[in-house]
Amino acid sequence: MKKLSIIPVTVFLSLIFLSSCKDENRILSSATGRNGEIVVVANTDVWNGNIGAAIRKILTEPDTLLPQPEARFSIINITHRHFSNILKAHRNVVFIQIEADRAECEISTKTDIYSSPQTVLYIIGSDENQIVDALEKRANKVIDVFEQAELERIKKGIKSHENAELRELVENKYGYSMYFPQDYDLFGDKNEFVWLGLRTAKGTEGVFVYTYPYTDKSQLTIESLIAKRNEILQQYVLLDKEPQGSAYMTTTNYIEPSYETMTLNGDFFARVRGLWEIKNDYMGGPFISYTTIDKEKNMIITFDGFVYAPSRTKRDLLHHIEGIILTASHLKK
Repeated sequence: MKKLSIIPVTVFLSLIFLSSCKDENRILSSATGRNGEIVVVANTDVWNGNIGAAIRKILTEPDTLLPQPEARFSIINITHRHFSNILKAHRNVVFIQIEADRAECEISTKTDIYSSPQTVLYIIGSDENQIVDALEKRANKVIDVFEQAELERIKKGIKSHENAELRELVENKYGYSMYFPQDYDLFGDKNEFVWLGLRTAKGTEGVFVYTYPYTDKSQLTIESLIAKRNEILQQYVLLDKEPQGSAYMTTTNYIEPSYETMTLNGDFFARVRGLWEIKNDYMGGPFISYTTIDKEKNMIITFDGFVYAPSRTKRDLLHHIEGIILTASHLKK
């Protein structure tokens, strides 16, 4: 097995811990770095070996639910020696360390060590095999740490610079509080459907909110959700093209959408991701939707976001849309 350099980190981590606890009122600098970017601190032999290969596989796995597959995260490798003050302020950091006497690999998370908001993931193990094995078993947890951190930053940014009129509109119409960026506009409001979004020279992004009566759990299967999505978008999201109504948004069958269920703030949600297209035209892009049951009104409510950005990468744009959707909270009586 390839020999790895062993760097004692007990003192190093202790100093970090002590410095972080020394002054609870200390002022941290604002975190740097782009959305979806992670600095991985690992020495050259570790990075070029099986550990580096394992972490790259986890963090840069292509997202195939985008029109052109994009890496899940963008990563920058730096050695411990060259981990400078500038990079220490990065929003996302992974420390990979070898400590010979470790009984098992430790994977832990700390926040706001050098800057704020910052997420730092520590991966410390005795040797290459131990660390690789731990990474393979906990790959989803590693991904979740940074995906959730990114979404929380997006939500916080939107809430601090919101379009209050749109939030009030959604509250009055649906009984949900939802935050939208300042530059968002209202594009449509009819019956059970509302469309809010942003158009620029570079493309369009938006969020649809729509409701319909709840009858039974079969409505929350992926087949039923896609069918209802297509029905509603065909009615309300139309391209100005003759004959009228011939070009409309729908879900493409080119890639099978993903489906998962989860609990958010105590409520059940079904999340669907996939690709949309304009029937009888050439427009398309990614979408993400969250659907739940409004038990008070006995209605199903869907928050559906989409991106149209020709010639641009769409990973970060879709994350931004998801962040908007996740600001939604039920104003329960």
